[in-house]
Amino acid sequence: MRKFKRSFAYCSRAKVSLIAISSVALLASGEAVFAAGDKGAADFEEITVTASKRGAATVQDTPYNISAIGADTLSQINAVGMDDFAHQIAGLNVLDSGPSNKTIQIRGLSGAAQVSVYLDEVPFLSSIGANVQQTDVALYDMERVEVLRGPQGTLYGAGSQGGTIRYITNKPDSSAFAASVEGDIATRSRDAGEALSLNAMVNVPVIADKLAIRAVGFYRDVDGYVDLPELGAENTNTLETKGGRVQVAFDMSDSTKLSGMIYHHKTEAGDSGNVTEAGDSRLGTIKEPFFDDLTMYNVTLDHTIDAGVFTVTGSLFDREALYVFDVSQFVPPGQSASINQKGPEKNYSTEARFASSFDSPLQLIAGVFYEKHKRGSLSQGFITDPETGLVPENASKFFDTRTDVENTNKAIFGEVSYQVSDRFNIVAGGRLFEMTSWSQTNELATPFGVPGGLADPLSYKSGTKFAGKFQAFYEWSDDVLTYLTFSQGFRRGGPNRPSLQTASGADVPVGYDPDFVDNYEFGWKTQFMDKQLTFNGAVYYMQFKDIQTSLLDSNQAFEYVTNSGKAKLYGIELETVLRPDALEGFSASLNLSLADQTLAEDAVDAATNPEAGRKGERLPDTSPFSAGAVFEQRFEVGGYQASANMNFSYTGKANTTFSAERVASDREWGGFVLANAQFGLRGDNWHASIYAKNIFDKREAVDWVVETRPGIPDRILTTQPRTIGLTLGYDF
Repeated sequence: MRKFKRSFAYCSRAKVSLIAISSVALLASGEAVFAAGDKGAADFEEITVTASKRGAATVQDTPYNISAIGADTLSQINAVGMDDFAHQIAGLNVLDSGPSNKTIQIRGLSGAAQVSVYLDEVPFLSSIGANVQQTDVALYDMERVEVLRGPQGTLYGAGSQGGTIRYITNKPDSSAFAASVEGDIATRSRDAGEALSLNAMVNVPVIADKLAIRAVGFYRDVDGYVDLPELGAENTNTLETKGGRVQVAFDMSDSTKLSGMIYHHKTEAGDSGNVTEAGDSRLGTIKEPFFDDLTMYNVTLDHTIDAGVFTVTGSLFDREALYVFDVSQFVPPGQSASINQKGPEKNYSTEARFASSFDSPLQLIAGVFYEKHKRGSLSQGFITDPETGLVPENASKFFDTRTDVENTNKAIFGEVSYQVSDRFNIVAGGRLFEMTSWSQTNELATPFGVPGGLADPLSYKSGTKFAGKFQAFYEWSDDVLTYLTFSQGFRRGGPNRPSLQTASGADVPVGYDPDFVDNYEFGWKTQFMDKQLTFNGAVYYMQFKDIQTSLLDSNQAFEYVTNSGKAKLYGIELETVLRPDALEGFSASLNLSLADQTLAEDAVDAATNPEAGRKGERLPDTSPFSAGAVFEQRFEVGGYQASANMNFSYTGKANTTFSAERVASDREWGGFVLANAQFGLRGDNWHASIYAKNIFDKREAVDWVVETRPGIPDRILTTQPRTIGLTLGYDF
């Protein structure tokens, strides 16, 4: 690439005032988009969503706390991954763990598997071991992204405590041929080189109005900016992402449709983005490459009868990743070492459901779900080559642990709605589930005493559990809807690693149970002045119970999980959009999140661990305030459609521990604004745009690792360098 040449606390009164003023003035970004070529508010096109699994409805007609970003908006903000659109959704944050390795946070819940992600009908698993998180989905040829805030345990099952994100692809079209290509080249500041992207799509009708195939390919190559002076290496964190998807849609009859998809995504990063606070370099002689190889398969059958729609879907999620991190503190001085953590992961899931369309005030959705998840984890420690910073061939291992895990999840679920009157509806639902886990660990080498060898298999059964939902919503008019919701979310339990002891010398618990979030929420969807102003929002209170808490064993080297503690989370989320008729083609949107996330009781290890949380302390890596704004003007230039877009995001302040006053190792990060801009032109079958991301070249921490070794600086992940680029696309 360098051959192109580098050319939880309360907010202040001021923030509360900002919310009040902004709410009256400005709506929910991404809830709707202008149709291509339209400039006035009267031509504003609302996005339809399918999150209820009961068919399509507009965001304004859906009594959920949901936002949606359409393809047009994704293009206008030049969105490559979730980092680019997260700031447009109130309450949604992305804690960056590195390229294609994201931790998603909604309403302050961001631990393992607390936000579920779907690509169409495929559940996207979020972790392989402790360090590999969410793959960043490629956004080219995407119809929309839906974000549901709050627990979604009834319809979406385990891992949806904070909410659910759904990526909805453009489907094959059997009525006409279509194809598109798009290229993007950009230069970046901070000695970060260039970024190149290539995307393409082709849609082929095989049998007119019956059978079609749609194929998408994507490629991205990004130069690095991290230096390792002790290794004599520069610009080490290069990134290459490539892949694609193939979809088939077959209308077997007027009432039966069969569809299939294969999605492949491969990421290779030459090094992590970890650097010091002082500059884009870090100490040591260890490179930390990251590899992620993911393939997903899905087959879905929809059959429509007069009474409703039957849907049967089956998916396979197949992922293998490698995560490398520096553990030189565990080897003799003068040597460097890394842990290479890798392993295959497969997840088989199937769901069968029926969504009614009765000629009756009573409607229902009911289904069954089955999932089997298999994961093999291989963690090995090596002395690295001082010349390359990588593991040499035939290197001896000072640490070698292998674990196999198998989880099963069986559930029945349903929701019943009753239309009490033309405007008043009530909904009740639940999910009855049973989870079992099995694991076995083989410890072949360890720096902590004698290797444990092959441990006896551990089986753990959570028992039968229930997650419920109750909702009432009232349509005061065609433009005003309010709702009251109680909903629950949960995540799976599991076994712990055997042969470990707690800090007090006792055996660690055999396993841990699911934990639950109870959500109480009041929300509203409103439009005023003939839809020129949309103002949506929600106020919520959530109780987080039996929290799965990670603790260190007696060696302070291995984690185990136990259930303990409670937390309370409450806040307000506001989204507004202004589309005044008096300003043709202009729109302004704003989203705000004001939240408080605190422990309701002391953590289980509060008596022995000074860094453990105490009652009333805010959860780490959570912010009491965040916001985003988008301003766009559409107009004509020389007969072409043009648009100018500016968007801003504020990332609130957060802390790495529960208490900045009590814990000496605490670090504060956040509290910054990022600005982006784009100018685009569109013809009949082409489009071009120039853009700038991080206009003011802010270098701020987005994640912080506190270093415990004396004399070694902390390591942070930063905002991406300023990026100025050109995009060209053509539609055939």
